[in-house]
Amino acid sequence: MFFARIVSGGLCLAVSALLLTGLPNVAIAADAPASAYEKTFSNRSATGEELANAFFDLLSNTGSPSGTVGTTSEQDEASKALVKPYLDPAFQLQRASGERYTAENYLPADVDEFELGDVRETRPATDVIVVRYSIRADQELPDAALVMSKEKAPRLTVFHWSDVDSRWKILSHANFNTPVAAICDQKPTVKSILTSPVSAEDKALGEHLLTQFFDLLMKGDTIAMLNPAIQVQTSSGRGYTTLAERKNPSKYDDVHFDYAVVTRNKDVLVASSYNVAGKREFMRVDQLRSGLAPFMATFILNEEGTWSIISIASFAAPKELPDGVTCVPSGSLEKAP
Repeated sequence: MFFARIVSGGLCLAVSALLLTGLPNVAIAADAPASAYEKTFSNRSATGEELANAFFDLLSNTGSPSGTVGTTSEQDEASKALVKPYLDPAFQLQRASGERYTAENYLPADVDEFELGDVRETRPATDVIVVRYSIRADQELPDAALVMSKEKAPRLTVFHWSDVDSRWKILSHANFNTPVAAICDQKPTVKSILTSPVSAEDKALGEHLLTQFFDLLMKGDTIAMLNPAIQVQTSSGRGYTTLAERKNPSKYDDVHFDYAVVTRNKDVLVASSYNVAGKREFMRVDQLRSGLAPFMATFILNEEGTWSIISIASFAAPKELPDGVTCVPSGSLEKAP
């Protein structure tokens, strides 16, 4: 198995010195029994790091055997059935490549071995844990028959405790394993046009919250909507854990969004979209690409009836090539670094 990202219109490869750096506090997946993740998800006192490991342990039990590229339709159906009990009813997953899923259509990535580190967690409520971390994984996307890069890449996952099932469930998950074509001036974004599996009222609420957020972003500060325990991750690799860590506000120009998908489970709501913007500036530090980019935010409702954002996944690629990245034209795979 080699690790390249193939998109229509050509092949791009990148090697980043940044992504090759070591992972502190790394936990390596072992050949644990299948019940290991079940025990963690059922543990009300589980930490964010334990839950992130359990999620990828679960994924490593899906798909084809280790080292095999490709899955059968039977394996795909078995994977869906295995993962479904661990997905919150409001589950959404967004990939940097543009694909997104709800609990009803999620086909999990076929993960073999993985390494997890750089873990940071926040707890905006007693039944919600937000975890930001890095993963290096041998991972294949069954529905696209593509092998994703095995280099270190961020993830942002929100877990929600279910009193009904007495287990933690995945509420939202952002995969920042960015197709390097996004960095190499290609157009890798795939639009997943899905129907929001909620009432018209909840869909309108989610779209209103997105509109409110983007309006504040254009004005120069979204602090009015940010939960103190928020975690933010961008495709540039930069992010922050808690509002106290935010060095400066971010600012976008001329933002509008399309194809919003809204999911809700009582006091938590997830909204994803594809936004188009002019200038994008993250915390006055990173200049990000203009144009189309996926976006996902997770919201929570407090006792006063106010919604705030507990996680933001912004997939706009960096405006400049990161140090150490080399773009290789289509047909030059053998010359790739």
